[in-house]
Amino acid sequence: MTVPPALRNALAKVDAARQARDEAELARLRARVGELEATNEALGKAIGLLHEMNAHEPDAAPTIHDLDDSSTPRTDSSPS
Repeated sequence: MTVPPALRNALAKVDAARQARDEAELARLRARVGELEATNEALGKAIGLLHEMNAHEPDAAPTIHDLDDSSTPRTDSSPS
């Protein structure tokens, strides 16, 4: 089976256009990966600094907001 030259040329153009789109998308995705990796590295450094800052501070005393709210169960004192 032979493919007419006009059809062969049309198919080659479609294939070249598809390849160009794929290469452009790949370049865009690689650039985005680079951005995300840089962001990830910066966040990791920031978290490390926060851990270092937190390690140098004394532990804070726990605060009690409502003394009436205790974790011990209360019994019902009404007669049964």
